[in-house]
Amino acid sequence: MNTDLQKWIDGLMVPEKPDESEVKALLARFGIAAPKGIRILPGASDFPAETLSPPCVAKVCAGEILHKTDLGGVMLNLDRESLPGAIRALQERFPGTPVLAEEQAAFEGPEFIVGALVDPGFGPAVMAGAGGVLTELYGDVSFRLAPCTRKEARAMLDELTLAPVFRGFRGSDLTPDGLADIIVKAGELALAFGPRFSQLDLNPVVWSDGRWMALDAKLILSPGMQSACGTVTSPALL
Repeated sequence: MNTDLQKWIDGLMVPEKPDESEVKALLARFGIAAPKGIRILPGASDFPAETLSPPCVAKVCAGEILHKTDLGGVMLNLDRESLPGAIRALQERFPGTPVLAEEQAAFEGPEFIVGALVDPGFGPAVMAGAGGVLTELYGDVSFRLAPCTRKEARAMLDELTLAPVFRGFRGSDLTPDGLADIIVKAGELALAFGPRFSQLDLNPVVWSDGRWMALDAKLILSPGMQSACGTVTSPALL
């Protein structure tokens, strides 16, 4: 693991458990876009809401909370007047936990999921498929071992039931190349962490304002000390 990644781990608010804001900051280093946002620390009563363009979303922001929506930890369609109240409500509902306020991205087309995991038999792998809250129900996913080339990532997308959206289905003009690049970068991220990596979930990934964007992001690390880290690095962080 290179020095930049180790510094990122050392700077986590909760050791070993990166929150959504921290994961999205990491994604930016790998060239994966996410909505503009502000993390509000526990107890903070003043925050620059005027820097965000409405509508906005407010979310509880903690690495140990993996299903925010199920717990009532997400509030949508907020304007500048309602955003402060929503943040305070989440602070009261989840005391001692940061809140993430973000611009709520408008998007077109279906939602996708992109991720990486460690297969017990084969090692790091990447996945892509139909995303959103019904990912498990759809079961429309494809896998490859990491590292994954853009050609392999494009083949993964072609295997999906959703593939026709990349070929003009009902007037769709979504481009698969940028989504394939995110799949490649997910594999790079997994390899960059070496044995410290466990799982990455970007869900949903959507086409918004002319680019692919991860609206939610989760990263699970395996416990370990710096001396146990691998030496694989990502070109994105060199």
